[in-house]
Amino acid sequence: MAVDRIIMIPGMGADERLFAPQLADGLPIEVAPMITPERGDDMARYAERIRDAVDLTGNYAVGGISYGGMVACELAQLCAPKFVLLIASCREGRSLPGYYRLVEYTSRLLPTPLIQRRCAASSRVLASVEKLDREQYDLIRDMSLNMPVPFLRRVGRMIIQWEGPRDYSCPVRHIHGSKDRVIPFSRVTPDEVVPEGGHLINMTHTNQVNRYIERVLTESATAVSV
Repeated sequence: MAVDRIIMIPGMGADERLFAPQLADGLPIEVAPMITPERGDDMARYAERIRDAVDLTGNYAVGGISYGGMVACELAQLCAPKFVLLIASCREGRSLPGYYRLVEYTSRLLPTPLIQRRCAASSRVLASVEKLDREQYDLIRDMSLNMPVPFLRRVGRMIIQWEGPRDYSCPVRHIHGSKDRVIPFSRVTPDEVVPEGGHLINMTHTNQVNRYIERVLTESATAVSV
C-alpha cells in the first residue's frame, strides 16, 4: 500500500510554516508538533516525545529538514515507517562541523536578549547566502524570533551530543544542496543533489525537492506492491 502521509519535523528555529512550499504543491505532509525538550533530553529521548504526540497508524513515513531530520532518524528506531526522508540533513553526528560545539557552549553563557539578537542576525546572513526574496526572509526571521530561547538552547545541546543510529530497518532517502554551509555537502552522501542549493532547498529549489519527494513516494508504493 502507498504511503498516505509523511510526518515531517521542522529544522531548528522553524515551525510548520517551513513546509508551505510542499503543502502548497499538495504533498501529503503532516507536520509534527513542536515540543520543547525537557532538561537532560538527548535526541533519542526527544524522539520518544514526538512518537507519543503523533498518530503512527497506517502507512506513513517520517522525515525532517536539518535538525528535524536528525530527530526523524531517531524516531524511525521507535516505530515502523516505510522510509525516512531527509532534506538538508544527515544520518549521523559526525556530519556536523566541529565548531558547532563552541557555538553551543557560547549560547549557554549569553543572556536571552543576546540570543534573540543573534537569531535576527543569523536570519539576515542566511537570507543573503541563500539568496532569499523578501517574503522568504521575513518568514525565516519571524520563525526564528518566535522560537523560545530555552527550546533553542536545549536543541543545540541535543545536536552536538547526537551520534545517530547505527542501523535502519527502512530505507533512508536524502536530498541535499551542493552549496549547503550548515551541514556541508562534503560530509554527507545524499541520494539526490541540488546543484548550487544551500540549506533551505525546500524553499529556494522547491520544484526539484517536490519532484524528488513525489518520486520517493512512487518508488515506495511500487516496492510495497511487489
